[in-house]
Amino acid sequence: MRNFKLTIEYDGSGFSGWQVQPGQRTVQGKLYDALGEIATGDVRIIGSGRTDTGVHAVGQVANAELETGMTTGIMMKALRGKLPRDIFVRSVEEVPLSFNARYDARSRTYHYIFIDRPTALWRNYYHEVPQGLSPEGIEAMNAQIASIRGEHDFAPFAASGSNVKTTICNISRAEIIENRPLVTLAVTADRFLYNMMRSLAGSVLRAGTLGDVSIAGILASGDRCAAGPTLPPGALYLMEVKY
Repeated sequence: MRNFKLTIEYDGSGFSGWQVQPGQRTVQGKLYDALGEIATGDVRIIGSGRTDTGVHAVGQVANAELETGMTTGIMMKALRGKLPRDIFVRSVEEVPLSFNARYDARSRTYHYIFIDRPTALWRNYYHEVPQGLSPEGIEAMNAQIASIRGEHDFAPFAASGSNVKTTICNISRAEIIENRPLVTLAVTADRFLYNMMRSLAGSVLRAGTLGDVSIAGILASGDRCAAGPTLPPGALYLMEVKY
């Protein structure tokens, strides 16, 4: 038995998320199909996290435990040939059997990308802000995201009914990146709650357009209803996982 660290890019538009689900097209399911043709026995795949339906990845990480005599280079070529075009294996690295892509992760970085003009082409990949984002709006967004840096209870930004042991997360980086017409909310944290990033993005966007949001106040209230809307998944990207 050997253990391989896979760095994976995918277009989430055609998938019902990362995790295997009966009767659904998922990223993990397609990886099982491809690796099943390579392995000589059972295969076990563990992802760094479960991206939702429609969420994309630039740097998702998984570890795959299987029996094979292939080198990492041959395996990467084989996977690229067997996987559909909307999944691309960027790298394959052999790692110790003790490596676990989920539990060994030290941080994850997500980007939520806005496009500040009407668009016909990019509606499924960026969140359209037809009225645009003014310099004053960007300043307001930056002022609000300062409140999320550090360790906080992010329960107000989690989907209701989330079953987790703790809602405490530590955000080490949160910034607005301007590359007009794209404006990106970039967040790095030790962990993310279900729908947390999309809810944060909704609150930050509201601060930049309506100016009636206090993220510090939302965190202090603990009230899910106080947060901004949970934005659609198509503009959310898992960019990087660090170990």
